[in-house]
Amino acid sequence: MTAGPPTTLADLPRDRLLAVVHEVMLLGMLANRAVLPQVVVSGGGPDDVDAIAIDLWMGASPVYTQRTRTLMGITGDDVPAIMKALQLDVGFVHQYMDVRYAVTDPHHGEFRLAHCGALLDTEPFGPDRVVGMCHTIEDPTFDATAYSTNPRARIRPIHRPPRQPADRVPHCHWTIEIGPANDPVGPARLTDRIAALPLAALPVAALPAADGYGGPFDPDRHLDGFSDRALVALAAGFAMQTHLLMSAAEIAVAERFGADRARDLIADAWGAAAWITTERLVAALGGSASVAAVLALHPAIPPGFDRVVESDGAAFRCVLEPTAPALLDPAQPGWIGALARGDQRGFDGMVAPAAVGARVDAVSVSEGRVVIEGSVDPARGPLPEPAAMAFMRIGLLASWSFSLPS
Repeated sequence: MTAGPPTTLADLPRDRLLAVVHEVMLLGMLANRAVLPQVVVSGGGPDDVDAIAIDLWMGASPVYTQRTRTLMGITGDDVPAIMKALQLDVGFVHQYMDVRYAVTDPHHGEFRLAHCGALLDTEPFGPDRVVGMCHTIEDPTFDATAYSTNPRARIRPIHRPPRQPADRVPHCHWTIEIGPANDPVGPARLTDRIAALPLAALPVAALPAADGYGGPFDPDRHLDGFSDRALVALAAGFAMQTHLLMSAAEIAVAERFGADRARDLIADAWGAAAWITTERLVAALGGSASVAAVLALHPAIPPGFDRVVESDGAAFRCVLEPTAPALLDPAQPGWIGALARGDQRGFDGMVAPAAVGARVDAVSVSEGRVVIEGSVDPARGPLPEPAAMAFMRIGLLASWSFSLPS
């Protein structure tokens, strides 16, 4: 078997790179979609869904926001600095969430969602679920992201759904205010635990000033406004955001349903989110990407691993070498813990949609590395979709189409 191009994001031409980075950003929303409905399947109710969503976002977002600030050279603690981080947050996927920003002064600003895909996907389930997302979940989680930049910052609604009238636009409208009289807010309940994980300890190096976002705030900044070098770095950052979110999700689920059920649910979610992402990656790469190309680029493989992918067309092999031994601790929460335990479900999701008859034959964890081996035999047909996929194709998310410059 031999390695085949492309092997890294940096190998992609600009148009393919931009398309793939959008897909990496979208994975954060796909991961949430893969987790939260499974809470109900596990016997939880809407209150459990809301509580777990709050814990996963509040636990992870302050940690990854600081990493994003370091990566992009974002300094200061004012409203423009908060907005820069929001522009680069997987919770605000570009286009799927069309966010419009306006700065009034360093301590005051507003943002509006001209389009909110998450809202459009939730409205068919009734006003109670809309309130759950747009009130119960967003109130604390928006603040958690803001106070990671300034503990005296607050995000408050001017209006938000349920929409009256039903076609009201913008879908919601919020203020950001930094008030000297506001009591400073400390870390959220799970934030210190997420910050202590091996993933969160991976080093992050600031981009050169020419590639970063240390200059003035640009309310119209989108991914196509960044250099290729910045896009590659942002893709790694977006993947980190998602994996930290999934680590927080497992902790939150385990507190309510036990460690065994949490591990099982998170591994199922890993496979389901990876499956949709593979379908979308193949399209983003021009519709003919090989299994090897998908494995070389797939963001559902956690950060912190060097990848070597080999294939001869009929067989493939992917070797993951951790950059720090702690990354293979099987006790870790999240998708990285499932990987360290040799769980196959995530890799099934990465491989099966990439080619008819593609299968993972074995996943082994030994001698400080992970080895995934598989084969492609069109005669055996496609692998059936796992049960966890049942919720993934509902609504706009899985089929969302990005509009990219030609």
